[in-house]
Formats: sequence, C-alpha cells, structure tokens
Amino acid sequence: MMFDIRQRNKPILKWAGGKSSLLPQLVPLFPERFHRYVEPFLGGAAVFLSLRAGVPAHLNEINPELFNLYSVLRDHTEALMVSLRRHSELYCERYYYQVRSTVPHDPVERAARTLFLNKTGYNGLYRQNQKGEFNVPFGHRKVCPSLFDEENMRSVARRLAQSEISNCDFEQILLQAGEGDFVYCDPPYEPLSSTSSFNSYNGNGFSRAEQERLARCCSAASRRGAVVAVSNSTAPFILELYSGWQLHTIKARRAINSIAQRRGAIDEVLAVVR
Repeated sequence: MMFDIRQRNKPILKWAGGKSSLLPQLVPLFPERFHRYVEPFLGGAAVFLSLRAGVPAHLNEINPELFNLYSVLRDHTEALMVSLRRHSELYCERYYYQVRSTVPHDPVERAARTLFLNKTGYNGLYRQNQKGEFNVPFGHRKVCPSLFDEENMRSVARRLAQSEISNCDFEQILLQAGEGDFVYCDPPYEPLSSTSSFNSYNGNGFSRAEQERLARCCSAASRRGAVVAVSNSTAPFILELYSGWQLHTIKARRAINSIAQRRGAIDEVLAVVR
C-alpha cells in the first residue's frame, strides 16, 4: 500500500472536514500502487500526511493563508516555532483579538498568526468573510492550547520539502494529471440544505458551477489515465453529478461546527473512477 495510517504524521491544523478519523474507511478504497499523488485541495493535509514517505506529491491550496503556512513550515521551520512560542506566552483574550485584527507582512509572522488563530479560536473553526478577513471569535480557554508538537512539526516540514506545493485554481493542477497519478479531491462540500453550508473557509464559497467544473476536470484526468477519488456530501446534486462513478458511503462524525446540534454522525460519499 502507498499509505500507512499507523505511521502517519498528524495535521498541524484543526480543520473542519478534516479526514484523519476517516482514513481507515478511505485508504482501502484508494489504489494500491501509483507513481505520483496529486491533491488539489490540501486543507488540513490529513490524507497527504498518511502517504508513505518518498512518494512524489503535487499539493495545491487555493487559500493564500494556508499556502503561506505550509510554505513557511517547509522553508522556515525553526523561525515559525519561535514565533509560535511567543504567541503562546502572550495568550489571552485581548491578545487574540489584537492578533486577529492585524495581518503581518512577514511570511513567518503571518504563518504563525494563522496557526495561532486556528488553535485558539472558537471550536477550531477557520472562517473568513467576503473580504477575506478571519472572523472567528475567541475560544475562551483558560490556558493556551498546544500550538504545535516540535517533533511532528519538523517531520511534516520534511514531508513538504519532498513535495511540490502550489497556490492556484484546481483546474490548473488537474490538467497536469494523467497516467500513473492518483488524484484525491476534498473540495468544499455541497450543502445538504440551504441553511447548512459549511464551505466558506476561504470566504468565497464553492458554487454548483464549480462542483460541475471539478467533476469535468476529474473525468478528463481519468481519461488520461489517472485514478481519481472525490469526497463530498451526499447531497442529491452530488450523487447525480458522480452517478457514473463508483460511489462509496463514508460514515463521518463532524466534531467542528459552530452549532453544537450539528456535530455528530453524518454520511459522506467518496466517488472513485479508475
């Protein structure tokens, strides 16, 4: 197998829709052999971090804050940890809002800000408004939660150093996928209802037209020889969109949501085409 769940690295972020708990269900549905791993929507990176070390990977993240975080982690690991230690020492509600209100120009400080807000904001949410401003309130923990694990941080940095990381539209990545590639897509999910949207992590949402464009690009990559797997909700629109693919029900448990009643068991779908 190209994945090793037991030896995986832990994601450095708390991420709504993260796949860590779903890996035992997802990995058996992935191909056993491929030459390159391609992930157009990196997010919390749980699937990538369960990939065996040494497998070539092309990772993409459209959110500029996350792209900057992963780039800094790869290139300036020690400086990032120094900045995070300083944030931890200054932690309090007033400091949280001070950090939230200002976006540093320095890439390292900007990356540390992203991780600090992610770990200390309310319920681990990552949410931006239409202006691209992080708008999650303070998490009200008495002491600062752990912002990073030093050993894991260095290990993730080494994994990223062996991979290509880009910051562009998913179509540009999928156009490069073909024979010998395994493509895993975890896009913003189609809402199950008009009041349950949970795809605004970058402030812009993900429309049905985007879902359709993604499906077309994935199908084209498959025709060029790639194996493609796409995670999404079980919304009727999604089930119809991928009706010609192999559809697998994934039992998920959503632990991060601003509304407590919406946390809990829910079905997702993994669509696979070979």
